[in-house]
Amino acid sequence: MWVATLVAVIGLLAVAVTTQFTGYRLGGTITVPVLAVYTLKNALMLPVFVLSTIAAYIGLWYLRQRTLVYGRDELLAAFVIGTSVPLVTLLGLIQVGFDPDLIVLIGSILPGLAAYNFHSIKPEFRRNDVLATVGLFTALFVLGLVLVSPGIAARFGTLTPPVLFAETADIAVYNNAVVDVTTGAVVISREVVAGLFIFGLIISERIRSRFGVRVGIITAILLAVYALMNYWLIVMYLILFVIVFGLVQALHYATLRYGRVLLGTTTAFGLLVAVPLTLSLPIDRGLSAFFVAFLAGITAYNTHVTSSFDRRLVLPLQAVVFVPALLVARLFATPEPKGIPQELTLPVIVIGVFVVLVGLGIGRWYAVDKPDESEVLSASVLSGGDS
Repeated sequence: MWVATLVAVIGLLAVAVTTQFTGYRLGGTITVPVLAVYTLKNALMLPVFVLSTIAAYIGLWYLRQRTLVYGRDELLAAFVIGTSVPLVTLLGLIQVGFDPDLIVLIGSILPGLAAYNFHSIKPEFRRNDVLATVGLFTALFVLGLVLVSPGIAARFGTLTPPVLFAETADIAVYNNAVVDVTTGAVVISREVVAGLFIFGLIISERIRSRFGVRVGIITAILLAVYALMNYWLIVMYLILFVIVFGLVQALHYATLRYGRVLLGTTTAFGLLVAVPLTLSLPIDRGLSAFFVAFLAGITAYNTHVTSSFDRRLVLPLQAVVFVPALLVARLFATPEPKGIPQELTLPVIVIGVFVVLVGLGIGRWYAVDKPDESEVLSASVLSGGDS
């Protein structure tokens, strides 16, 4: 885990610094650091990412030419197009016997994010932005290639749960740097995860539209999958959320940094804190802990940019997505000994429904209703008073 964390932290800080001084987006704050770790873990990720990003970029260009899509809808369109290619490809490979790691499915959100960011930068800077992105990815990949070596594996490979030193990591196998530590098995099928991603995208955007709160496009879905593995990962998420949110607030107050610079810096801090937390809590899945740190950092930043009045809605509304996803996932998977829920009984379902209703109730209580568009139009001087 420590190598993956080091690569990601350096990548996040590099993106923050580059953005601060050049304005380049580098495909998004998390794209290059996460892609580097993904590629080291599973070499299939790189060609899938490149092809999917090209498809998303072309699709987004076509939509811009033919429609009036913009803003948040433009980002969602890029996500849908960019995610479709890797999901369809990988699910097809599953049918012919190939068994891609769950990490590849999780990484399917990256192409849409990268395509959207490449579109968003001014055309005259786009070439340099792509070159900077490729350069940073290459540097991070080489760093991982050097660190995952037989000598380092023998001395430091088991200091933290194995991620890039595991037998499931392509780079460890290639460099003969596999440590003798068994990694956890996958508890849920990739097809179910893909379906949950779609569910999470729809519900999360519906919540954002209704309540104006960012709950994360796939955050709650991933947390539901991790809860089946080890409920301590959820505890870790909540701890990191509180710590990183405090840092976001303090750093913004002290430096006035914002946007991708603030997001990258605070997420890097969350990843660093995740390492001792993983060793302190009964967590043996380093890759899952790595992802949880990312989710906590992004959620903390989203909470920071939410109005102070609406911040209280973030976790309750995340629960509205998390609980149904967890119950559905439990139908198709058997949790590990530390996973929850162990049994899908009637009391568990009733408690889940209660949590969802409470979350919606809190959102409904504090949310401000938007005015009806027809009423606004009828009262406008531009409409002449006609509805």
